Amino acid sequence: MHELALARLMGVKQSFVKSVEQSRQLERIAQAIREKDLKALQQLAQNPGGYLLDSVRRIVWPILLHTHHGCYVDEKGSEKDLADPIQISKDIDRSLYYYPKNISPDLKAQKQKELHGLIVEILWRNPRLKYYQGFHDICSCFLLVLGKKDAIPAAENVALFFIRDGMLDSFDPISKQLRLMSSIVQYEDSELTDHLDRCHIMPYYALSWVLTWFSHNFERFDKVARLFDLFISSSPLMPIYVASSITLLRRKDFLQADQDLLHSVITHIPQGMDIDKIIEKAVELEKRYPPLELQKRSGLWLHEESPINTWEKDWEPLEWDSVPDGIQADRYLSRPIPKEEWEDEMLQKWMAERQPPLDDDCFF
Repeated sequence: MHELALARLMGVKQSFVKSVEQSRQLERIAQAIREKDLKALQQLAQNPGGYLLDSVRRIVWPILLHTHHGCYVDEKGSEKDLADPIQISKDIDRSLYYYPKNISPDLKAQKQKELHGLIVEILWRNPRLKYYQGFHDICSCFLLVLGKKDAIPAAENVALFFIRDGMLDSFDPISKQLRLMSSIVQYEDSELTDHLDRCHIMPYYALSWVLTWFSHNFERFDKVARLFDLFISSSPLMPIYVASSITLLRRKDFLQADQDLLHSVITHIPQGMDIDKIIEKAVELEKRYPPLELQKRSGLWLHEESPINTWEKDWEPLEWDSVPDGIQADRYLSRPIPKEEWEDEMLQKWMAERQPPLDDDCFF
């Protein structure tokens, strides 16, 4: 399998070389595939440009997500067995707004139909996973890069081993992740933290960032795909480090913004932000505040079954041809998570007070 992938990658190299560094990055990717060096391949996501092209991502992403074995069964899912098919359909109708660019209405409708089938199949295969608004944005990215057949197992593993905390009945794990972000910002920039506190800015401004892996926040698909390179090659807490990075890099904007407009300013990420600069700082933050040390220092402990806390046991040890333990992931999902009602009440209050008003019952 990896020989075929390597041949395809070398074809990409011959047809696309914009710079010496890009050529070297492609050589490094090819070497990692040739040597079946998963750690090296993951590390390359942190280099400028990441995996560079969607044609390369079609080779690399399935390897990183351990879905490159080519053994996926035919689709069998049905939305009649799902808990919230109406909300899924509403989100599908709103999907693919920014990308792909310049496609016909018929092609967009076809892609939305494929997206619907992709989501239904994942939720049907994993009935303990709870759909949330924003999951369709993540699935859209995998659909556009990999195609429906390969996107189903890829997005399924992301749901089970990366974003499982977002697919629970309780909001508590996501709320704690956002407060971990606030802790990072506090440790790095107490002046900015004090300013945000005085302006009553709660960490929920980053909610859609984290739940959609920023795919709803950047209009250019290449920036979204670049972030996905990082996320699927890193620990599940990396979106929090990226959110912290963006917040810290924009400190000047926030300190200078009119207090009445600050919430709007902080929620909307400038489209011109340098993705590689964001990633570079996020990687530094992860090294400075590893997930376990961050929880210990902040006193904000995620539940034991959180993918962030099971990462080192369930995912990180996987080798090139390993298959992740979906049965174990389902066991985690079967265990009730203590639900702190005040967390949900806090979120509801924040959403009710948020300006401008929410659009079409979608929290984005």
